[in-house]
This record gives sequence, C-alpha cells and structure tokens, in this order.
Amino acid sequence: MNKINMALVAIVFGVLMILQGLAFWLATGFDAARFTAAIPGFFGIVLLLLGILSVLLPGIRKHLMHVTILVALLGIAGGITMGVKSLGAEEIQWSKVWDQGILAFLCVVYFGYCLASFIQARRSAE
Repeated sequence: MNKINMALVAIVFGVLMILQGLAFWLATGFDAARFTAAIPGFFGIVLLLLGILSVLLPGIRKHLMHVTILVALLGIAGGITMGVKSLGAEEIQWSKVWDQGILAFLCVVYFGYCLASFIQARRSAE
C-alpha cells in the first residue's frame, strides 16, 4: 500500500475549500453583508497553511497534522450545525445549505484520509 502524503492532501483540501468560499461569495456578488458565504475559505486557509508548514518543518509534521484533524472536526460540526439551522429557517436559502453541506462533506472526506493515514502509520510501526 502506498503511503499517504498527508501534507499534500491538506494542501489540496485547503485549496478546494478556499475555492468553495470564493465561489459562494462570488455568487452573492461579493456583497460584504453576505461575507459569511466565504467561511469555508477560512477553513481552507488554515489547512493550506498547516500543510505548507508541515512540508517546511518535517520535525513537527505529526503535530501539525493533528491540528488539521481538529480543523476538519470543527468544519464537520460547523457545517452540519449551520446547514441544519439553515434548513430550519422560515425561508430556506439553498445556497447556504449547499455551502455548509459542501464544507461538511469536504471535511468528512479529509478526516477519512487522516484516519487512513493514522491506521497505516500504526500498522507500519508494529
């Protein structure tokens, strides 16, 4: 089995979330009042920076990758919570539901990569 390069995975998912945030904010016409549409981009910036730092600082890569898991868990919790909250609104704004749902989905997929990497590292250590 090939070893998963989690720094690269973090960078890729970071870029995807940044693009998502920009796309949904662009859909609002870059309206300052609807800046919350760009929130997934902030999760992406954090993942991107942590991924780059883990490449540049291999001595603390393991710790940085653990922080990315925390970011993913926060993205999952926030995406699901805000998506469900948006569904319960008097007037459902589907763009909000999709924005938060995609954030949660990307974070779940990234979390899955992290789990696979940790399992693989544990097995190779034994």
